[in-house]
Amino acid sequence: MPSEGVVWLRGGLVVDGTGGPPVEGDVGIRADRILEVVPGGVPPGTAGDEVDCRGMVITPGFIDIHTHSDASFLLHHQAPSKVMQGVTTEVVGNCGFSAFPVHPGRRSLLEEFLKGLGIPRLETAWVDFAGYARALEDAGPVMNIAALVGHGALRIAAMGMGNTPSTAEARDTMSVLLRTALDQGAFGLSTGLTYVPSAFAAPDELHTLGRVIAEAGALYATHARVTDGFGAFEEAFEFGRRTGARVQFSHISLNDPRSWGRADDVLTRFEEVAGEGVDIMFDIYPYDASASSLTQYLPAWLQADGEEAIAVHLRDAARRERARAELSTGLFGSIPWEWSRVLLSLTGPGDEDLEGLTVEEAADRESVTPEDLCLRLCGRHGNRVQVVLFYRSEDDVRAFLRHRMALIGSDGSALPESAPGRPHPRNFGAHARLLQKYVVDNRMLSLPEAVHKSTLAVAERLGLSGRGRLASGAMADITVLDLPKTREIATWTDPCRVARGVRDVWINGSKVVSDGVLTGACPGRVLRR
Repeated sequence: MPSEGVVWLRGGLVVDGTGGPPVEGDVGIRADRILEVVPGGVPPGTAGDEVDCRGMVITPGFIDIHTHSDASFLLHHQAPSKVMQGVTTEVVGNCGFSAFPVHPGRRSLLEEFLKGLGIPRLETAWVDFAGYARALEDAGPVMNIAALVGHGALRIAAMGMGNTPSTAEARDTMSVLLRTALDQGAFGLSTGLTYVPSAFAAPDELHTLGRVIAEAGALYATHARVTDGFGAFEEAFEFGRRTGARVQFSHISLNDPRSWGRADDVLTRFEEVAGEGVDIMFDIYPYDASASSLTQYLPAWLQADGEEAIAVHLRDAARRERARAELSTGLFGSIPWEWSRVLLSLTGPGDEDLEGLTVEEAADRESVTPEDLCLRLCGRHGNRVQVVLFYRSEDDVRAFLRHRMALIGSDGSALPESAPGRPHPRNFGAHARLLQKYVVDNRMLSLPEAVHKSTLAVAERLGLSGRGRLASGAMADITVLDLPKTREIATWTDPCRVARGVRDVWINGSKVVSDGVLTGACPGRVLRR
């Protein structure tokens, strides 16, 4: 057995990512790969350095299938919120947002659009995925990054932000840009069908792009529209039928209180459609609250000319009254507002004192209606304003989490502990919460199930070879955790706190967390399909 440069993780409970039963044993690392997994352990005296893992759990590094860390490693040298949970790979470009492609004449529109991720304005000094990847690599990410192409970015590059049907020429342009990104290594396409401009796309536009995805064998991830009943799910099912593409339904949920308790009905439809031959799965984060930019909930016409135009429109009394009336009809015009369920998590200069208040509380403080407060904040701060919405049922979350089609994604970002505002705790706690709440505390999932949904199942869904499993020859992305102590520390009022219980993390064979402390190493890579 070769031993030069080998590090042995000794005596841990090995959960290999396949969903199979754990075994006590040793895991050897040499360079950037796993040398061997040895059930029962290597013989005494085996050459190599040793790390004592007795009483610890050894797993593959978690692969977060749904993140918005598109700018994280460009804006921060290290963004520890995820790696301190044992996450070693982030999938970016979700919900129609991506930092590429960039049309030089519409660069400003894309940069405004990306602020909807709750980030400062990002200067996009590239035009395609290859240039974006070089910028990430030059920055030296702490973890691995796999990217999807955002449909919103595609549409801006091809035709801008406006609410107009796509022409054959625009669809051809989007298809060419999409093929280029896939050829350069992007893993698929995402849509954000509640976000402008992705929301303006008709099914034929999406199906055109879906055929490109299917031909390439890539993945389609969809943040669905909000519709009455189960229409949002049916649109995704029909996409799979029409295009033959692999469909990933993003952050599955029932956000309308009138539909709470119907998760089993939704899951029955997923099973039926899969039985028809549609390749469909979904991802979920383990919380009964969501988060997004507040501008997402404004009338589409108010957003159609870009972020800066929102303030211009709202200075016109008639347009402001129209916006107020349309906003008052509910979330996307269909789900009744309960303003006590909407928490302001990030505002902007001069309004920071409203962060942490519900819209109802903030409106009362300011002596305005909730609708007027929302319009005022969006007019002042544009896409920067972020909210958390408590519009989900814990029973539905559990039903979705348990299902065999469920993969784990945070819908969050890799952030520093100094992140502004009060972002959703999922940024700092999703994977830790999964283990703490649903494995240790209530035993809804077994440890192998939870790890599988966070590792190999994700890698296989992405078509990401050599990761997500503890096996000889696999990449050495490894997490060592003290399971009884693994827990989310982030709260709704104090969310920027890293999780506890993850002792050590290796990424591409380099140790990035040692005894619960970042080492400063940044061995992450931009992964390519």
